[in-house]
Amino acid sequence: MRVVQSKSRTHDADPDRDESFRRVLAESIEITENNGVQYLVGGSLASLTWGRPSRTGDVDLLIDPRSAKPLLKAFKEAGYETEETVPQWLFKARKDGITVDLIFEMAGPLYLEPQMPERGTVIEILGTKVQMISPEDFIVSQAMAFKEDTAVYWFNALGVIARQELDWEYLVEMAQRGPRMFLSMLLLAQAKDLPVPDSVIRRIFAGAFPEHE
Repeated sequence: MRVVQSKSRTHDADPDRDESFRRVLAESIEITENNGVQYLVGGSLASLTWGRPSRTGDVDLLIDPRSAKPLLKAFKEAGYETEETVPQWLFKARKDGITVDLIFEMAGPLYLEPQMPERGTVIEILGTKVQMISPEDFIVSQAMAFKEDTAVYWFNALGVIARQELDWEYLVEMAQRGPRMFLSMLLLAQAKDLPVPDSVIRRIFAGAFPEHE
């Protein structure tokens, strides 16, 4: 797992909310790690880390489905309000106006696969060291989640493509989870003059339309 330096960008312009976010972030990571749950931080904190500036409203933790209910119980025991928001993929824990999303299935569907933590990065945010999702896996998660009310996710992915040196071999492999969706996002990136290799487009196209090979 890579290690990168602490980020200076913070959560919010409101000092009180910023302090609440800092405290809940620290507590949520402590609860998760003390319960032996493997996780990756995603969502707006990942966008802020790898791509474009993003105002963060909550803490997104990607976890294994088997860990979801025990971890939700641990948050409740720590004084958080909890709910099984969408039993198929999302639980929530809340404290001091800050929400912690426990995500155990992403669009695709995608799960916390064994290679994802290995590709992640230890990063310090507001004084707390967290296990951050890799830029490549963050791009995949955003590409697969596109729908009418989440169009911003593709622009989050484009922000990462614009700013990071990426492992395109890995992205081509992961694109097979949803090659047509992923191909559409990368074509948009090329249309915006972002550095997406033509060879990547051709390989994902071959996976999406094997009859045209």
